Parts: sequence; structure tokens; C-alpha cells
Amino acid sequence: MGGSLVKRLRKRDHWFAEWWSSMLLISVGIYGFCSPDHFVIQQSFIDGFVKVIPIYLWESLFIIVGLFQCCALNCESLLGRGLAAFFASSFLIWGTLNIAVYGQWHFSLLAWGVFSAINLYALSRILRGLEKNYESL
Repeated sequence: MGGSLVKRLRKRDHWFAEWWSSMLLISVGIYGFCSPDHFVIQQSFIDGFVKVIPIYLWESLFIIVGLFQCCALNCESLLGRGLAAFFASSFLIWGTLNIAVYGQWHFSLLAWGVFSAINLYALSRILRGLEKNYESL
């Protein structure tokens, strides 16, 4: 019984990492709506690259992509997971670069960088077909 639980958790390890990524995106978007004047939000959304699109649109995009990633994970759609990982990694890389270039060092820089790497890894697994082979075991 203990061995099957470990095997199941190991099989779903990437799923959990992507789920946490979706929660980060949703949380950042909601936090931006609730506290738009906080300096982390200022560095993440307003300073730098965001001058092209208004802050509320960026926050909405983060929430939408986070919800899309969560739905794709629950539907266990590889195409959905691939698209969600692409968009999530794009937004998280953008946020990491935005803070690194225009802001000052903050813990969110590390979190965004780690979760962008998780999504890039998930995307590479899906594109190479490893995820499909791994889930069929």
C-alpha cells in the first residue's frame, strides 16, 4: 500500500509542480487587484515592460492563464497542458526579467524564475512525448 502511494505521487510529481505554478499565477493576479500600490506589484507589472498594456489587463491575463492551467491539469489534456505551460512560462519569464531589469532584488524574482523553469520543463516533456509515455505507465 505504501509503495503504491509513492508510485502514484512520483507519477503525478510534474502535475503538482504545474498546479503550484497555476496557483502562483492566480495569486499574483488577485494580489495585484487587491493591492495595486504595493511595491512588489509596482515592480512586477508597472515598471518596465508593462507600459504597453494597462496593469488590470496584465493581472487579468495572469488569472486567466492560471485558471486555464488548473483546468487543463484537471482535464488531463496534454494539448491543454502544453498551451498552459507555454503561456505560464512566458508570463513568468516576462515577470522575472521585468523585476531583474527594472526593479530591485526581491523574493518574487526567485519564485517567478523557478516556476518559469518548471513550466518550461513541463513544456519540453510534453513536446518530446515523454509526458504521454510516462502517464501511460
